Amino acid sequence: MEKQYWNPYFGGVVLGTMLFLVFAIASQGFGASGTFSRATAQLLVDSDKSWLHNAYIASYFRHGGSALNNWTVIETVGILLGGFASALLAGRFMFRPDKARRYPVAKRFLWAFVGGMIIEFSTRLTRGCTSGQGLDGMATFSVGTWIFMFAVFAAALIFSPLFRKQWVDDDIEEGGA
Repeated sequence: MEKQYWNPYFGGVVLGTMLFLVFAIASQGFGASGTFSRATAQLLVDSDKSWLHNAYIASYFRHGGSALNNWTVIETVGILLGGFASALLAGRFMFRPDKARRYPVAKRFLWAFVGGMIIEFSTRLTRGCTSGQGLDGMATFSVGTWIFMFAVFAAALIFSPLFRKQWVDDDIEEGGA
């Protein structure tokens, strides 16, 4: 028997409460994409100090010390640990790729990597990730966020048929072998 998920209304109340508290305490909302840029900057500077002459990389060290000394890094680590704890408590923790049964694992990981690189590049280009846009922007009634979110859902509707075979075994879904 499959375990049940949390009640979505309860999850929404918890997420909304956390977002309100983060705005009240940190004077900014959620968002995690900066963590990966900070980690990359730290790796570059650790390997070669001359990277500090690059204005973009140096901006992560503006306050001295480590580029990782930032609240978004702590938030991202908390998300990772919280997701791990949640999966364990719900009995849903497993090591397996999320894909259609007959789709090759290597191909699934390749597309996940390519998609991740595109998303990370895009988040730096737009100065924010979809969680920051969707949660923070919607909470502050940002017109730009409404346009962005409609564009995201429209793109998903248009392009999802191209990637359907990664997720769904059509012959099995239709009652075939």
